[in-house]
Amino acid sequence: MYPYLRFVRVIISKRFKSKKDFNSQEEDTINLMVMPQDIDPFLELNNGRYVTLLDLGRFGFGVNVDITKFLKENNWSLTITGTFNNYRHRLRLFQRFQLKTKILGYDENWFYFFQKAVRNNKTYMASLVKFSFTSKNGIVLPKKVVEAMGENYDPTKIDDWVKDFTKNQLFKK
Repeated sequence: MYPYLRFVRVIISKRFKSKKDFNSQEEDTINLMVMPQDIDPFLELNNGRYVTLLDLGRFGFGVNVDITKFLKENNWSLTITGTFNNYRHRLRLFQRFQLKTKILGYDENWFYFFQKAVRNNKTYMASLVKFSFTSKNGIVLPKKVVEAMGENYDPTKIDDWVKDFTKNQLFKK
């Protein structure tokens, strides 16, 4: 089941924080705990649940940058188009951790989030999340989105390691 109570807590708590710029390189952080509904038979955070909890980080980030207003003004929405996840350490039942989210940038086709689960300054899981803005006509390319934000479009700012991941995607256009 989707973690609706956690979702509501994240949304409400972020509404009262000072807002950030969408293109800010600052990490947005939410504090979480591994709950009984999150674990697998090994009493650790299930890999599928990690992906669900990443949603909370992205929603929290969205509230922090007031993305809802921008989406409504343009009659757009957001969709995840791909993820690459690395798992390194186990988070056990009732352990507390932080979920950190930040925007890495964009290329000609996609925007990218970087998210990680951190406990005691140690990264337990990391994820590169590819996403896009959408309209009733389909995907809205970053050039149009960035211009609507009033920013200068420069898809070359994305790091090489992110470009390398997109070269090896499973689904080609």
